[in-house]
Amino acid sequence: MLEPFNAAHPEHVALFDEMPLWSSQAGALLLDHVPLTARRALDLGCGAGFPLLELAERLGPGAQMIGLDPWAQALSRAARKIAVWPVPQAALVRGDGAVLPFRDGTFDLVTSNLGVNNFSNAAQALRECRRVLSPGGVFAMSTNVAGHFAALYDALETVLRRRGDDAALARLRDHVQHRGSVGTIATHLQTCGFRVQATRTREVAWRFQSAQALFTHHFMRLGFRDGWREIAGADADAVLAELARELDAHAAAEGAITLTVPLVVVLAQAE
Repeated sequence: MLEPFNAAHPEHVALFDEMPLWSSQAGALLLDHVPLTARRALDLGCGAGFPLLELAERLGPGAQMIGLDPWAQALSRAARKIAVWPVPQAALVRGDGAVLPFRDGTFDLVTSNLGVNNFSNAAQALRECRRVLSPGGVFAMSTNVAGHFAALYDALETVLRRRGDDAALARLRDHVQHRGSVGTIATHLQTCGFRVQATRTREVAWRFQSAQALFTHHFMRLGFRDGWREIAGADADAVLAELARELDAHAAAEGAITLTVPLVVVLAQAE
């Protein structure tokens, strides 16, 4: 068994990281509003352990919290954190959010920090969350909603209109509109057996010195650039180069490229 966290232990330091910006901003909003009365909780799409471990510690040693994710490597990292910190009230299960390996009514709280965005069958995952919640249990989710990165997508629309690329404009509309609003999220939850209790919103901003800084940012490369290339189609290199010029003109006028991300936390009760 590993010793408690030791700042001089190379393996322990390798487990320490500053919270990834993307998950921390939504997760902080979730942690501000999630109920802390639960004794049996599930964090769906827990990744490498946030907000699973933070919430488990805030719920206290009398609670039991399970994190579920299909990503084996991330779960391995989370397991080492659980052992090193340590957080004995947290446990991990590898699984699919659309086919949860738990009995009906197992939990009184289910959380999801940006996880629902990434499920291939979000409706089925929500139905599974309702199934594993006891009556009156709470589902607390955070997500980014319509309006995300509006300045970038507005600039991309300008580029595509200038090029007269109607097919790419249609792909852009589909890409932008697939994100829900507070209203559509509430409707989906109600359809899956929940009653929405409260919503909390916050807008955060990502600022970049230039288009090159934006395009080479590690998370943009990981999560977004392939999608922008798919929108642009066969002329992706030329479109993105033109988009960079459009964004740099904005930065020159405004002092930075500012991409806003509207976030929402929804608290819903299992009917």
